[in-house]
Formats: sequence, C-alpha cells, structure tokens
Amino acid sequence: MEDKSPLIAGELEDTVEVTMREFKSDTYPRRRRSASMAEVKEQAYGRLQDELNKAQQELKLKDEECEKLLEVRDQMGRELEELTASLFEEANNMVQDANIKRMHAEKLLKEANTKIEVLQAEVVALKALVITSTPSMPNKHLHPQLEHEKKKKEGSASPKLSFIKGHRRSTSHHDIKAVAVEPVKSEEIQKKEADPIFLHEFREWKKDPNHNNSNAFITRVEQEDVIPCLCFTNKELSSRVLATVQNNSLTIEPIPGNVQGNGNIPKKCALSEAPRICKFRMKCGDSETWYFVSEAARNRITAVCDLYTYLRYIKQGLVKSEDTDMYWHIIKLRKAMAMARLGLSS
Repeated sequence: MEDKSPLIAGELEDTVEVTMREFKSDTYPRRRRSASMAEVKEQAYGRLQDELNKAQQELKLKDEECEKLLEVRDQMGRELEELTASLFEEANNMVQDANIKRMHAEKLLKEANTKIEVLQAEVVALKALVITSTPSMPNKHLHPQLEHEKKKKEGSASPKLSFIKGHRRSTSHHDIKAVAVEPVKSEEIQKKEADPIFLHEFREWKKDPNHNNSNAFITRVEQEDVIPCLCFTNKELSSRVLATVQNNSLTIEPIPGNVQGNGNIPKKCALSEAPRICKFRMKCGDSETWYFVSEAARNRITAVCDLYTYLRYIKQGLVKSEDTDMYWHIIKLRKAMAMARLGLSS
C-alpha cells in the first residue's frame, strides 16, 4: 500500500498536467476568440449607433429646413395673391377713370360743338346784317352811335359801354352811346377829295389788319387823334384807359340809379381831376376799382371806342363796303374824336 501511493500521486499529477495542456491548447483560445468577437460586435454596434444618431440629426435639420421653405412658399403665395388682387383693383380703377374721363371729354366735345354751331349761326346772321350796312346807308341797330342825342337825360340813361375781353355773341355788346356821327352821303363823298397818303396807308393796313404801332395807318390815327383825345390831367389813369380801350377790356356805364337817387353823385372827375358832376363810372380790365368820370370825359372815351370798334369790324371781315366808303367813315370817326376832345357836340 505504501508503495502504490506515490504511483497514484504521480499519475494524478500527470493527468492534471495533461488536462492543463489540453486546456491551454484548445479551450482557452476559443474563449479568447469569443471575447474578441463580442468586443468587435460591440464596437460595430457603437459605430452604427453613432451613424444612426448623426443621420437622425441631419434628417431633423432637413425637416426643419423643409418646414421653413414651406412657410416661405406659403408666404410668397399669399403675397402673390395680394399683389394680383391689388393689380386687378388698380387696373379696374384705371379703366373706370378712363371711362369717366372719356365720357367727360365727349360731353365737353358735344357742348363745344353745340356752341360752335350757335356761334357760326350768329356770325352768319351778323355778316348778313353788316353786308347791307355802309357808311352811306348804315343799319341803326349795328351803329347806334349814328343816332342823334335827343335829350340830355336820355344821354345820362344810355346803355352802358362794355368792352370786355372775350367773344361777343351779338351786336348788343356794342350798343354804345357815343358822340353822334352823321352818315356820309354819296353826294358828299363825290364832292370831297380824299387824302391820298392817308387813303394809301389805310389800304395797306387793310391788306393785313393789325393794331400795332409799326403800321403807318394805326400810328397816324393814334398819334393825331386817339392819344390827344384821351389826354387828361391824370396821366397814369389816361394811359390805363388807352391800353384797355386798345385791348377791348374797358367798362363804362351810368352810375346806378340808387346812387343818383340818394344824392351821392360824385363831383370830381377822376380823369380831368376837375370839379364836375360825374354821372358815369368806369373800370379798367379785370380791376374791381371804379372811377367816376364826367360826361365830357365819357364822350371822349366813347369816341375812341367807336373808332376801335369799327376797325375791329373791318379786321374781322364784317364790313363789306368799298375802301373809299370805309375811309370816309373813319374820317367821320376822327372828326367825332376831335369834336369830343374840344367839348363840342356834332
């Protein structure tokens, strides 16, 4: 027994040693490989998890960007709709304004055409009346200045003289009370001899009628007759009267009856600056200031107005008389200015 114990112990040691060798040669490496595979899998899983998280983060950012783009698209759509509505409304307003302006223009055109027709009819009628009016046989309703004054009261109550700028619709606008001028008879014309220089100047002016001072005919009449006739003490007012008579914008009329009835008749003439009973008043152009003038001053003004009115008729082609007839009528008007300037009645 004592001899077998060492043998058994030796065999046991051999068995343990073999077992350890087998373990070292087979089982242990397999366990190490299993641990390594687990670590690899864990690392791969970690990388995949990181990539997944990163992809999710990018996807989240892209979703936010898409939402922003959708908001921008919706906002642009709303603005486009508002702009379209605004453009349609503006276009509609423009069309309405154009239609209103067109209707207004058509209305004005229709009114203008109607006025033109009326004025043309009046011009035809006026020409028909003036054609038969000559200095030897004047129409009294066209030339009321050819009638004699009957009474002094009638002269003070005569219609107002109004030379206002603008178109004259009828001959009543020239219904003036001026220094009387006798019609020139044919026999008297045959007995008289015309001034060849003045007649030649008149014919030259008649070819191209104008009222500027460059024309010899107008210069002669103004220097010899018009300016002396309108030469008053008040030089400034005299110049204004001359200018307004020339441009047809003078207004002269009797003082209203209520003023005369109250006994407040002015007694100083604005032109002569002399103490005179003033039964007439005048204003120059668009001025609102009235000036009181005596009957003598009024007669001088109306005599000049008669001349310019007749020259205006000739310029407008309303006088169809011969040159000599018009010449002698102008001589009569010049005589009337001279008589009025001297304070004499013709």
